[in-house]
Parts: sequence; C-alpha cells; structure tokens
Amino acid sequence: MVTLLRPLSLGELLDRAFHLYRSRFGLFVGIAALAYLPAFVMQTVILWLPKATSVAAGVTAVLGLLVLLPLRYLAVAGAAAATIIVVSATYVEQPITVCDAYRRLSAMLVRVFVVMVVLAIGISVGLVLLIIPGIVLTLMWALAIPVAVLEDAEVAECLSRSRYLTAGHRWRVFAIFFLYFALLFALELGIGGVAGVFIAVKGTHVTATAASALFSVAVLIIGFLVACLVTPVLTIALSVMYYDERVRKEAFDIHMMIGALSGGPSAPGSTAATA
Repeated sequence: MVTLLRPLSLGELLDRAFHLYRSRFGLFVGIAALAYLPAFVMQTVILWLPKATSVAAGVTAVLGLLVLLPLRYLAVAGAAAATIIVVSATYVEQPITVCDAYRRLSAMLVRVFVVMVVLAIGISVGLVLLIIPGIVLTLMWALAIPVAVLEDAEVAECLSRSRYLTAGHRWRVFAIFFLYFALLFALELGIGGVAGVFIAVKGTHVTATAASALFSVAVLIIGFLVACLVTPVLTIALSVMYYDERVRKEAFDIHMMIGALSGGPSAPGSTAATA
C-alpha cells in the first residue's frame, strides 16, 4: 500500500514533512551525519594546522581549502540525495536503511553533484546581480535535486522540470526556506548560547589562546550538529512538495494507484530511487 497522495495545502505539506522527519528521525540524522562527517573532520584538521607564516604553510592552507570546498558540496549532494531516496521509499512503504540509501545513491552521486554545482554557480551569479535574480532562481530551481534523483534527469532537464513544477507555487518554496532558516537560527542560537556560557566559565581557568581554540572547536561542532538536525527538514519538505506538484500537474496520484494495482512500477520517473 502506498502513501495517500492528494493536493496538499502549505500547512498539510509542512505537517507531512515533519511527520516523516519524526517517524524516521534517526535515519535522516544518520544520513546527514555520515555525509557531513568527512568535511567536519577535515575542517578540524585545518583548524589545528600550525599557524606558521611561511610560504609552505600558506600553500598547505590553500590546498586544504581547495579540497574542503568540493568535499562540502559532495556532502550536501550526498545527504540531500540519500534523504530524497528515503522519502521516496516511504511513499511506497518500502523498508530502507542508511546503507540502502547510500547504495542506491552511488549510481547518481556524480550527476547530483554536477546539478548542485550548477545551481550554486547560477544562484551565486544571480545574487551578485542585485540579489533579487538570485532569490528568484533559488525558488525556481528548488526542486532540481529531487528531479535529478527521482527522474534520472540531466542538468538542463532538472532545471527546466523544476521551473515547471514550481510555477505558480513558488511562494510555498519561499515559506519552506523561511521556516528552514528560522529553525537554523533558533537552533544555532540555543546551542551557541549554551556553548558560550560553558566557554565563558571555562575561559576563566585557561589562557586566551586556549580559550580561542576552544571557541573555534565549539563553532565547528555546533555547525555540524545543526546541519545534521535541520538540513534534513528542508530536503524532506522539498521532496514532499515535489510529489505534491506532480499530483497537481501530472496526476501522479493516479499513476501511483495504477502502479500499485498492477504490481508494476509505481509511476513514470519514480523508479530511480525505489529500484
């Protein structure tokens, strides 16, 4: 039996997203933690590199950053794609684990990574051009990653499909992003406040250098924890919106029912994540 599909209001869409998040909390957070851990470790290593002023130290730092940047993009791409795969499996009530999600991801990671890089470049250029174009592109291309994961689409098709699916409902994308950044800010403020009090208390018993190092480590740990806890919410909500827009514009619910009754594929374009 598949999840009941019908057009959702914004409130219902968010409620379904949070229900999915709560019902598989450990799975979603585990996926994010596994994806973000390599970048977190490398950031920590870079932080503790000797702060020498020699040319060799400068070259080492630059090389570290050049490796860290694509590693972070790979982490975001991997976490987003694996999360979308889990949401897709949930829609057809298919059991899935972290290992299953990453095993299915392996065949599409490069494509998702390329799509994410193209999105980042396009949106960054748009933000430089008076900011508004960047915001418009963010809303327009918000479903490009779900399309890349669930429809085996190439870059150009991902962008055009996302533009089509979000047309008329980009205010809902804006609401999802607004909620995401609100949660991000609230959690960072809460955890950061507790960490700040701890550092202030401990700082009275250590040197200024040690206190600064302690603060830097705390910032990295807080960023890692917040990313693991909050980022899945954004991806889940956008995945639910992807399905909702297909229900509204492509009768996806009817395809799902026909697929369930016939015992065949759930719907056109849905086999990539559930095969």
